Amino acid sequence: MDIKAFIDEIKSRPDLREIIHHEEFPLKEAVYAETSAPLPVELRDALSASGVQGLFSHQALGIDLVLQGKNIVVMTPTASGKSLIYNIPVLESLLKDPESRALYIFPLKGLEQDQLGAFRTLAERMPVQKPVEASPKGKRKAFTPGVCEIYDGDTTAYKRKKIREAPPAVVLTNPDMIHMALNPFHQKWESFFRNLKYVIIDEIHTYRGVFGSHVANVLRRLRRIAKLYGADPVFIACSATIANPGELAEMLTGVQFETVTGSGAPQGARHFLMINPASGISPYTVSTRLFASSVRAGFKTIAFTKARKITELMHNWINEGYSDISPVVSSYRAGFLPEERREIEKKLFSGELSGVVSTSALELGVDIGGLDVCVLVGYPGTVSSTWQRSGRVGRSGRDSLIVMVALADALDQYFMRNPVDFFRRSSEAAVLDPENRPIVKSHLLCAASEAYIKPNDPVFDTKRLLPALIELEQEGKLRRGRLDVWFSRKRLPQMEVSIRESGEAYAIMVEGGRLLGESSSARVLYDLHPGAVYLHKGAQYRVVKLDMHERVAYCRPANDIDYFTRAIKSEESEIMSVDSSIELNGALINYGSLRITEQVTGYRKKQLFTDKDLGEFPLELPPSVFTTTGIWMKVDERILDEVRSKGFSAGGALHAAEHAAIAALPLYALCDRMDLGGVSYPYNPELESAAIFIYDGHEGGVGLAKRGFECVRDWFGSTMSLMEECNCEIACPSCTQDPRCGNNNEPLDKRGAIMILKDMLG
Repeated sequence: MDIKAFIDEIKSRPDLREIIHHEEFPLKEAVYAETSAPLPVELRDALSASGVQGLFSHQALGIDLVLQGKNIVVMTPTASGKSLIYNIPVLESLLKDPESRALYIFPLKGLEQDQLGAFRTLAERMPVQKPVEASPKGKRKAFTPGVCEIYDGDTTAYKRKKIREAPPAVVLTNPDMIHMALNPFHQKWESFFRNLKYVIIDEIHTYRGVFGSHVANVLRRLRRIAKLYGADPVFIACSATIANPGELAEMLTGVQFETVTGSGAPQGARHFLMINPASGISPYTVSTRLFASSVRAGFKTIAFTKARKITELMHNWINEGYSDISPVVSSYRAGFLPEERREIEKKLFSGELSGVVSTSALELGVDIGGLDVCVLVGYPGTVSSTWQRSGRVGRSGRDSLIVMVALADALDQYFMRNPVDFFRRSSEAAVLDPENRPIVKSHLLCAASEAYIKPNDPVFDTKRLLPALIELEQEGKLRRGRLDVWFSRKRLPQMEVSIRESGEAYAIMVEGGRLLGESSSARVLYDLHPGAVYLHKGAQYRVVKLDMHERVAYCRPANDIDYFTRAIKSEESEIMSVDSSIELNGALINYGSLRITEQVTGYRKKQLFTDKDLGEFPLELPPSVFTTTGIWMKVDERILDEVRSKGFSAGGALHAAEHAAIAALPLYALCDRMDLGGVSYPYNPELESAAIFIYDGHEGGVGLAKRGFECVRDWFGSTMSLMEECNCEIACPSCTQDPRCGNNNEPLDKRGAIMILKDMLG
């Protein structure tokens, strides 16, 4: 069966017929170009031997700019050959100067392994490969670093020592290792830094939010150290489709970039179906049927879900209801042990697996072979993520199919009502804040320990950052010497700074001592509280104990339960400072610093398939208190009186406006509504009026609320549209209900919320 025949079958099936829209993207032919200066003969021969018969137009342009000494960011679709844009200049520099060095930075270890193979394939066909001495007969072969090596947490201590002693031409690593191992111990890497010519940053769209803010500071520290040894490397960045690739690359590194877009790579015909299951039919059931039908039809298939629990539930349903395909289907998500993930990737690539149900963990470009069909179980949350996940299929130039199955979620239903808007809509902007106060303070301390900070620091603007330096001095962490030179009082402060937003991981153990997986500290109170149901590779477990001191969640097998759990939380806000304000039709919208107190107070049991409430259960867990950035606004009593005069709920109107605004912000910023928090008050004592607060759900803020503040009129306009275009009368999951709501979505009244926003927008 071909893709078109499969689509006809889907359209004819009564259980899959709720097709809202079918968009077709025609076959795209390749556009080739030559570089301004011919590539060296050795390099051309190596490319030809590797199957590269010509350069696509965007590859030739990118290589030209790099060879002119320009920093570039390449934004073209998945599988468009971006890696050649950095591999070719690096190999050409090695031909001219064997001492030149390059640093490749990837967000995931799996990407390092992919690129190691790609680079070595080219390098071994050129006179740049280091000769490896034969080991004496009968003796174990000693490790000698080749032309390209991985240096990360999985590299043995023995190999790491050898790599430091004789750095290869290319080191593949991740931001964590730069932060913990390269920057602090730069003296051991002197020859590498002295000859550092290129720094490659792949998948830069992943560096956003808290993680991105940390990475921006890690890269500034890297630039300081390169300058210390007299190097000024060219940066080559690659990105998925986002609204601001150049701006993001500059925020990450602090240097200016040229942007390369407009792919010349070929692409097979693509079909995009939007399915909105009828009321009463579970979108997860529809997605599972589609997935199973696709695998049975002989297509290599990937399904992307929005939550770990759904990934495991779908895998479980396939195991139970589709025994003919269950041996060739696997789940895949964060929380699996690294060796489990590598094994699944290997089986997908080799063809041993025909299908995988995954969270966003497989969104990035780990090569898992040619896939044909992508099932999106719900709108991924952003246009950018939708195209990134869709790009996993049709990689070999064959026709492909993407099917988006809508959930009863605000943005899902918005695009089901406006499908043409989805295909016309630009990707969102990636947001981070390199000067997030807690983050920048931690990295200033690290930088001072690596090389003391001078008033004319080559990277950090010490005048602008002086308040943060003074705070560190007052805290006893920095010492100010003569001539305003700053020294660290700690030898290795890097060891106390986690650059992942998740913080230190929690182990998930089955009673008896077997390690089941791991969880970030940010998720543990919500997903692994006592009584929570945890799913792993299709099996159910109940959490019996959460040891926050030892950072361990203890589970017990529980395959007899027919419910899942959802945490209940409460929020309180306190205004710390007002940084900016804007007026909308007499209403003042403020942006500034907030202190937020969040607490998980209990959990609900929800019946599988029906989502029916089975009861609430209290918990006694410690509160989480953090300072962040957000927006807030008073809501005039005049408009609330009008809301009441219509017979609507004033409290429900405030609550619905808060929920809908949080749901709509991902239309403008590359984020998930899980990154945001909010609270509404019929009466706020600080403001002495009704009020709505929306804030970044991370310590220090990461720029999401700021992005909303900057486009507040458009943002609130889309918020109003979400509610106006929804067919419900008062509230529903398609516009204002939030599954994480601590008040169980009570009260909510979108009619009053629309009145509030109309008044603000004039």
